[in-house]
Amino acid sequence: MITPILMPTWGLTMEEGTIVQWLVDEGAEIVIGMDLVEIETTKIANVLESQQAGILRRRIARPGETYACGQLIGVLADSETGDAAIETFVGGFAGQAATSEEVEEMGGPGHLDLPDGRTIRYLTVGDGDDGNLPAVFIHGFGGDLASWQFNLPVIAQDRKTYALDLPGHGGSSKDLKIGSLSELVSGVVDALALLQLENFHLVGHSLGGAVAAAIAIAAPDCVATLSLIAPVGFGSEIDMSYVKDFIAAQRTRDLQRCLGRLFHDPAAVSRQMADDMAQYKRLDGVPQALQKIADNCLSLEIGDDHLRQISALPLSVMVVWGKDDAILSPEALLTLPADITRHELDEVGHMPQMEAASQINDLLKAHMTKGDCV
Repeated sequence: MITPILMPTWGLTMEEGTIVQWLVDEGAEIVIGMDLVEIETTKIANVLESQQAGILRRRIARPGETYACGQLIGVLADSETGDAAIETFVGGFAGQAATSEEVEEMGGPGHLDLPDGRTIRYLTVGDGDDGNLPAVFIHGFGGDLASWQFNLPVIAQDRKTYALDLPGHGGSSKDLKIGSLSELVSGVVDALALLQLENFHLVGHSLGGAVAAAIAIAAPDCVATLSLIAPVGFGSEIDMSYVKDFIAAQRTRDLQRCLGRLFHDPAAVSRQMADDMAQYKRLDGVPQALQKIADNCLSLEIGDDHLRQISALPLSVMVVWGKDDAILSPEALLTLPADITRHELDEVGHMPQMEAASQINDLLKAHMTKGDCV
């Protein structure tokens, strides 16, 4: 049995990836979930995990080489498969790219027309044929649904998965009345109604964590599990100097330096990532929307009463933080009620879903499985 290892498709705009280094040698026994190879995209570097078990028989792609999404970069096979069969298999893949049947297409984003005339951009991944409850992902301040590029394909293996752009962000409408938490929540709730989602797992990062928590408190019967990643509002102060610098930054160089503060390793932020952010910030209405949210939402602090409400929810709640988060102090984890599951990740900053995607994906899958069984 021969299994191809293909250059993955991470995110909405990835077309190719460059091999940084292989993490296992040829001849190594591979198990599902093992880290195979580090790949650098125009956005960020990440590690490709094996989706199959077997022996790594060929490392076709070499460090420094760039391959289109869907092209063959390695081969897994059992010990009984001969070298000649593997060579024939490799030859048959020559020139294939992302149109290969082996590549799971994410598809493009769509837009939802809200009752108030605004729009919300969303992305759907997976078909939901497994019968598990769907999952909804909400990004943080200044981000968009591409923040989940390393997570959506993995979670979608088990369930239909949605990601939304918050009002004022990404491809959603930029016009905000005041930029309050309730206004952001209202936009997401209206979008979920249009998607006809009545029972789902909810995942929120940073500002999206505050939005997700508010939705779960308002409609606990709709939320199967609540996963909060470095969430805003849980007793830890936000580094508002970062928020101020991010809103003010216009040049790619300044944004690259600013975005680097979100990561344990600032070098993870590529120039392309910063350039894409600079282009987004030049769109009409973006600076004003970000400033309204900064003024009327990011100063939010969820008090003890709010924490008790979350703890009392009839669902499983999980909170994850990076120990090296320079934007929100992970010390707030120590004050959470005992019945909220909490995880601190070493050598991870404010973007665990990108810096520690494998760990986050494992935690999310396990957490959601518990909610599916209720």
